[in-house]
Amino acid sequence: MGIAGGTVFIAALIAFILVPRQGSKTAQPTETVEVRPESTSVLVVRDEAAAQVALADSVLAIARRSITAPAAAPVDTFPPEAIARRDSITAVVAALSRLITRAETSPLSSSYRALAESPYVADIPQVKILLDSLGEIEKEREAFGAVGAVDPVYVALTARATAIGRGIQGLADRRRGELRAQLNLLRPVAPVPVVSTTVDTMMYLSRRAESEKIRFGALQELQRIRQKNAQIDQQIARMRDVANVDAPPLAMLAAATILALAAGFAVAFAYELRQPHIADSREAEQFTRARVIAIVKPSEVVERARRKSDEQAPPLIDVVSENYKNLYMHIAGSEEPVPVITVTGEEPVIVAAVAANLAAVAAYEARSTLLVDVDPTTSTIAGVLRLRANPGFADVMAGATQWPEAIVPTTIGRDRPLDVLPSGTGRVVHPDGPAIAAIQGGFQRMQRRYDFIVIAAPLSFVQRDAMSVIPGPDVVLCGRIARTKTHDFAVAAESLRNINMHIHGLVLWDDELPRIETAEVTSENVSAQANLSFAGESS
Repeated sequence: MGIAGGTVFIAALIAFILVPRQGSKTAQPTETVEVRPESTSVLVVRDEAAAQVALADSVLAIARRSITAPAAAPVDTFPPEAIARRDSITAVVAALSRLITRAETSPLSSSYRALAESPYVADIPQVKILLDSLGEIEKEREAFGAVGAVDPVYVALTARATAIGRGIQGLADRRRGELRAQLNLLRPVAPVPVVSTTVDTMMYLSRRAESEKIRFGALQELQRIRQKNAQIDQQIARMRDVANVDAPPLAMLAAATILALAAGFAVAFAYELRQPHIADSREAEQFTRARVIAIVKPSEVVERARRKSDEQAPPLIDVVSENYKNLYMHIAGSEEPVPVITVTGEEPVIVAAVAANLAAVAAYEARSTLLVDVDPTTSTIAGVLRLRANPGFADVMAGATQWPEAIVPTTIGRDRPLDVLPSGTGRVVHPDGPAIAAIQGGFQRMQRRYDFIVIAAPLSFVQRDAMSVIPGPDVVLCGRIARTKTHDFAVAAESLRNINMHIHGLVLWDDELPRIETAEVTSENVSAQANLSFAGESS
């Protein structure tokens, strides 16, 4: 996030400085703004012309309506008997139309029977014959019962009944046509309207044409004024941009900062999505299929100035921490005894801190403990405990030093002894078969002497199967929250299982990386510690 944000921040600052300068060179700050044209008078002329056009349209509409006289209402000259007959025929036609419409919308035998039995068509001989045929067909259909719908004879009878009904409907429709013909003979004739052509509209038409011409001219002038105002607005905006070319430094700095934060977060988020890191204990257990024993968080600051031994105590050793106590109790409480435990991981300083505190807690619990550092490239255990690094484990593997000569005794607190076998510096040994057998024999002798042995080894050292000097299969795997990738952590756990290593649990480091002192500071602390021990023995 820092790399991406810093790059974007610098690029944005350069762009904010160079681009405005280039724009100020090409801009024309001496450009003058024209005066906006007045459009009020044109609007008044347009409105007056529109009002004249509307007035002319209104007058013309009145004139057109006055040209044609309204048609007179038809006069009924028929005698009362004819009027009564016309009303009765109208009622019959309406009732017959309802029955025909019912037969059309619901083509059932009941609809056709109701139409045939109505008094309007019952006197037709063909209707009586068809009605009798329809009754005979219905009797034959009733003989089939509920299962007749699938019988071919039943279907044929239904089709025949529908055809008969259509015939009844046709006779009724013909009767309705005859009645309508009689009704048309009894309706009164409407009078012809009288047309008048005495209105002169030429004056109104000429006035309307003149007003329309004025209104069209006003609209064109308004369009020209709008275009001119748009050009003036663009000119003002361009001059405003020229005036704002030189932004304040604080504004450019704030904009560059915002862009840098957004770009940095986006890059970091994309990188995290592509290669996620361990977020919490649940995620670590899910990927490694191992239990998290302890999570090392920042410890509280404890005042250590009462005794000189407390002042010179290693700052990374915390024997009162519940995390390391839980780690030791988990290993000590196993069903099978664990004489040797190997602490490993990708971060050497975290491995050294966890291994040193685990050995310190074991020594604090009155168990004879040996802490071994097998990584000669870093010598982190010597830096954590402020001990000499030479001779060490590398010298033992090379055969230059014996085990008792390389072991350095130290004290945890005031009276808890802890033996440490540092890694040694300046010597990288690649042991062969006899050397590995000798180291394994040395570890077996140390197991008879000590109750508990803690080995701090890098992950690449433990993953050696045939050429490994690790004496036991019991391992504690260390990782760092938000720094160790989930994929790498899972691969490390699986590789340990593939070489028959038993992972007792996981230790997650949720703090800044521990600071380990250099070799010069460590040698000075060793001399001071020796002087302090000599003074204590003399007293």
